[in-house]
Amino acid sequence: MIHWLLQTRAAHPDLARGVPPVRLLSAAETAVFNALKTEKRRRDWLLGRWTAKQLIQTVVKQEKNVAIALEDFSILAGADGAPIINSQWPIVNGQWSISISHARETAFCALVEQPSWPIGADIEWIEPRSERFVTDYFTKVEQALIAETRSERRDLLVTAVWSAKEAALKAIHQGLKVDTRCVTCLPNLAMTDDDWMPFVMQWDPRRIQNPPTLHGWWRQHNNFVLTITAQPKQLVRSIFQ
Repeated sequence: MIHWLLQTRAAHPDLARGVPPVRLLSAAETAVFNALKTEKRRRDWLLGRWTAKQLIQTVVKQEKNVAIALEDFSILAGADGAPIINSQWPIVNGQWSISISHARETAFCALVEQPSWPIGADIEWIEPRSERFVTDYFTKVEQALIAETRSERRDLLVTAVWSAKEAALKAIHQGLKVDTRCVTCLPNLAMTDDDWMPFVMQWDPRRIQNPPTLHGWWRQHNNFVLTITAQPKQLVRSIFQ
């Protein structure tokens, strides 16, 4: 099952000031934070870790009935850039797959209790994107879907398609290193009821060989689009809203 959490900088006064809350970061994470060069990158990274660690701590307590301090585990980038959970606690170390995304002072995280299962989470702000953007990054099938959409819903659909592609490419640990047209993502706007909705995902075998079997969901939250791609078929609503 997939757990998720969405939080803003307002979740903790230190996050708003861009400083680590007390007993949040491990020594390894503190070293990474101190090495970040820009204020924006430091704030985004910090909010992402706060959100991810809050989610892990809560799920471990719920699922395993074990209380783990936030500073007792680390979320660090692996060799391919994807986040990896490390800890001296066997119940946490290498037992979970996680994905983190952030936009506009908001962080979004998804978690599954299988270390080898792919998962990707993405959050995007709904805003106008040009026809050139659609032509450059979307497949012909995606372009056709957008062309058939009513103009007042175009920005939502373009954002949903883009976010779904980002989540799918995160799940296979490629990100934007590969052509975004290697996967076609087709959200269904007919089902927008402020809840999670599935979207169709199709990989181009000429660009991506042997992709994992993934399921995808998306939803609108205020002026954001949230997307998750993962191997499990079931989403679990987080206790945090």
